[in-house]
Amino acid sequence: MQKEYLSWADFGELLSRLTAAVAVIHQERPLDRIVGISRGGLPIGVSLSHRLGVPFTPVEVKSYKDDNSQGDITLDTPQEVLSRCTGHVLLVDDLADSGKTTDFLMKHLHELTSPEITIATLYYKRTSIVKPQCFVEETAKWIVFPWEA
Repeated sequence: MQKEYLSWADFGELLSRLTAAVAVIHQERPLDRIVGISRGGLPIGVSLSHRLGVPFTPVEVKSYKDDNSQGDITLDTPQEVLSRCTGHVLLVDDLADSGKTTDFLMKHLHELTSPEITIATLYYKRTSIVKPQCFVEETAKWIVFPWEA
C-alpha cells in the first residue's frame, strides 16, 4: 500500500480546514463535548477543544496491533469518564479507515448516554463502514502522521 508522510505543516493546514467545517456544525447545533479517539484523534480533539471552547474527553479504543494489523476492538476508558459524553458529541479521529473502532464506540456511547453523535476526521477511506459527516480529504493511501514518524 502506498504511504503518504504528513509534515506538521500539512497537519496544521488540514486541521485548519477541519476546524472551519466543524465550526459551522457547532454554530448550527452547539457541541457539548469533543471526544478524541486514542491515539490519532487526541491531537485533533485537543486542538478543536481549544479553538471552539468545547470540553474534551480522550477515549482509548483501538483495533490495530503493533504490527499495524487489525485485531479485537478494546475500550480502555472508565465508565465514569464515558458518562460525560452526553448531548451533542463530536467524535474525532485522524482517519476513518475500517470504521470499526468508531462504530464500536458509537454503539457503546448510545447504550450508555444516548448522545447525538457527529463524526469528524482529517481523512476518509471508502473502506470505512462509518462515513464521517465531516472530513477534509478522501484517500486510499496509508497516512503516516507527524507524531508517528
